[in-house]
Amino acid sequence: MRSTVLASLLALAAPSFAATCANPDTRPTVVIGTTDTLVPNRDADGAGSGTCTINDLLAASLPNTTWSSRAQFVSNANRVIAGLPADVVSAAQRRALLEAVATSDIGSTLTVKLIGFNDFHGNINPVSGNYFGVTGPTGGVAYMASAVAALKAQNPNNVVVSAGDLIGASPLASALFHDEPAVEAMNRLGLEFNAVGNHEFDEGRDELVRMQNGGCHPDAAEQANGHTCRGAEVGTPVPFEGAKFKFLAANVVDRATGKTLFPAYKVKTFRGIPVAFIGMTLKGTPNIVTPSGVASLEFRDEAETVNRLIPQLKNQGIRAIAVIVHEGGFTTGGKDDCNGASGAILDIVKRLDPEVDVVVSGHTHWAYNCVYDGRRLTSSGAFSRMLTDIDLTIDTASRNIVATSATNRVVTNAGATPTPEVKAIIDRYNALSAPLANAKVGYITADMTKAQNSAGESIAGNLVADAQLDATRPAAKGGAVAAFMNPGGLRGTDPVLGFTSSAAGEGDGVITYGEAFTFQPFGNSLVVMTLTGAQIKQMLEQQFVPSATASAACKAYNPQTTQRILQPSASVAYSWSPARPDCDKVDATTLKINGVTVDPSASYRITVNSFLATGGDGFAVLSSGTERVGGDVDLDALVNYFGKVSSPSTPLAPPALGRITRY
Repeated sequence: MRSTVLASLLALAAPSFAATCANPDTRPTVVIGTTDTLVPNRDADGAGSGTCTINDLLAASLPNTTWSSRAQFVSNANRVIAGLPADVVSAAQRRALLEAVATSDIGSTLTVKLIGFNDFHGNINPVSGNYFGVTGPTGGVAYMASAVAALKAQNPNNVVVSAGDLIGASPLASALFHDEPAVEAMNRLGLEFNAVGNHEFDEGRDELVRMQNGGCHPDAAEQANGHTCRGAEVGTPVPFEGAKFKFLAANVVDRATGKTLFPAYKVKTFRGIPVAFIGMTLKGTPNIVTPSGVASLEFRDEAETVNRLIPQLKNQGIRAIAVIVHEGGFTTGGKDDCNGASGAILDIVKRLDPEVDVVVSGHTHWAYNCVYDGRRLTSSGAFSRMLTDIDLTIDTASRNIVATSATNRVVTNAGATPTPEVKAIIDRYNALSAPLANAKVGYITADMTKAQNSAGESIAGNLVADAQLDATRPAAKGGAVAAFMNPGGLRGTDPVLGFTSSAAGEGDGVITYGEAFTFQPFGNSLVVMTLTGAQIKQMLEQQFVPSATASAACKAYNPQTTQRILQPSASVAYSWSPARPDCDKVDATTLKINGVTVDPSASYRITVNSFLATGGDGFAVLSSGTERVGGDVDLDALVNYFGKVSSPSTPLAPPALGRITRY
């Protein structure tokens, strides 16, 4: 019984109570204990009341002392209880408290709250739509900060981590200012560690280093346009303060120096117990970012990188180890299970050293949470809409994590209060970007979605490819006859360009610049190049993943590890079948441009974005394209296309599917 009572005594009091305990002069009425074991202060004058716990008394009496074991706790508690004045507790009450301390197991374990999220992508504003049963807007960094604060209040031993893609592919309100708003907001939310993701490299390594260290964007035009260092107007330091949290990049190594771009890990100590947080991105990052931006960096295997660090951490006396990795998986179940789990994260988890007890993952924008292969594995979806609430139970003797529990919690806005400081900053950035964001650029008759049919084709993909061909068809712009768009470049939640109004005063069927930007946020330029018919066929074959039995020549010809179907302009048609041989999935007799069968030896002018043009997404053949001509920014091409083909009286219908067929 006394052990239970003591456990109640040790529950943390509200901050006001802790302050009351710390200062006897402001403690007119104080009780020690819970409702069933009250110990009144005999000097109470009835002016107010508070509740002191033993932890409060420890903090007040021994402010520079912490406990990291049961023995330390017992020693500290005994010192405090023995020193309580006789007018606060009676001798019998003092004996009862000392006996309860001696018979309890308090101090044998320590619970640390790990608050995780991933794939924020600069979503500083709430996101509309139903999310795991929650209707109405969810997320947004001001509401996210409030939810984080509520979780932190449950346990003073806490840490906030992100599993990558914190920035990049962001909506206009953040991206217009090179994601400085996202970083400034995260500084105030209390983020401590962010494992770099592939999108952290969207603007290259130098820009990512600026995100950590601060300073204005170096481009003079961006400075002149007011797209950087707007702190004086939004209430943040000038120049841009940089991230107060730490980027982690255990498997990202500078080829010239052999050193990691950012620290491999950081250690945070909770009541004397060290916990290591190893952070990294997926080893395939170079295949999904613009190659030139990461050419000086090497991206190493995730599990091998972690396992090499384990002896180093153990030599420091660290046994509690968490991995934060920007790689993930998919499931067929709910947000708090791993039913039907698949994806690259599973192999990584299986190969990790047994010392790793928890893996916070990301990249796939999927929500899951379970114990997989003996370790806690989590992911919180994307876009600020969910937090993962993880409790780590640490044995204070061995310093090892002995149990975990976790819940994925939707950041619900209804009835919640956003954090005022964060909301004020975001409101000011929204005001700065509003004139551009709210400009009407197009009109549609129905939703434009990026959901792919069985052949891999989507309405939104067709729209973008048509816009890019239209921008580059003139001879002066490259003379293109076909355009291809990578599906990963189509961003936002479906419908990516919705018919129903989502902005105040916008009206159904109206597309604003802000919506178009969210859909096409990367700022890639269009590139027209010459390919032979044979190279076009090879490009299309590089959409598919070779089987395990494919020949070595085929695998060298097509190193793709994830199926990625390029979205074609209306001038292109072809058929493919998964039953056809490796590296020959496309039936060459069906491949046509402008209705004419493609001749392997003939030359064709095609358009892709600058990301694909340098071999991004595994389309290595595009690096061999010749006679290159640079063109418009991809977003400008889309906006101009809307201006040409749509108006309030003649809105644009979704382009028909059927350019690609599967048999």
